Amino acid sequence: GSEIEWAPSADKLSSPAPGIKLSYKQEQYFGADVAVVEMDGTFDNIQELVYVESNLGNTNSKFYGEVTQAMLSLADSPGSNNGTGLMQTLAAFAIRELY
Repeated sequence: GSEIEWAPSADKLSSPAPGIKLSYKQEQYFGADVAVVEMDGTFDNIQELVYVESNLGNTNSKFYGEVTQAMLSLADSPGSNNGTGLMQTLAAFAIRELY
């Protein structure tokens, strides 16, 4: 499978040093093939997350900008400016897609 590492441009996504890094890779988890998405770092302006969203595929969002909109609605919650909040949002969209 493919492995991707991406560090978004600091011109498009404000982040304290050393910046943000996203990665995608294939792994084995309890004997099953899985796709792993990781994000290291934090962002200063959640509205700029739309730049990252535009480069993600298969987020189960119903419209462009929905991931960013969901993150903005939880801006005061712990993890809202880092990978924890992003992954929770992506997981919520995946669960919504199932039901």
